[in-house]
Amino acid sequence: MDAHITKAEAALLLPAATIPSRRQAEVEALRLQAIAARDEAIAAGFRRASRAVMNAAEALVRALVTFPARVQTYQALRNLSDRELRDIGMTRFDIARVFDPAFAPRPANDARSTGGMRRSTPRAA
Repeated sequence: MDAHITKAEAALLLPAATIPSRRQAEVEALRLQAIAARDEAIAAGFRRASRAVMNAAEALVRALVTFPARVQTYQALRNLSDRELRDIGMTRFDIARVFDPAFAPRPANDARSTGGMRRSTPRAA
């Protein structure tokens, strides 16, 4: 067996040095466009993921920073009597929801009263 490679065998091993046909050029252009689109989609996914991680980290830091004030407010509300809570438009059940974004306390007692004075006895007929 001969260890030498002939010119014909070398031509098969080397990439074609010929100019590609028009169809091959179109296929290659489409392949390169697909690769660029894929790379852009991957980069956009990484950007979205990194934004989500940063938003989560910001929310965690914000929660840790505001936690002592929330605990203090919660304890202060729990120490109020039912009458004092009613005066500010809340009930005991509202204390647990006070930090919910959708929470809206009812109007305080002074906003519902008529003329600012209560009648202690009904009028005689």
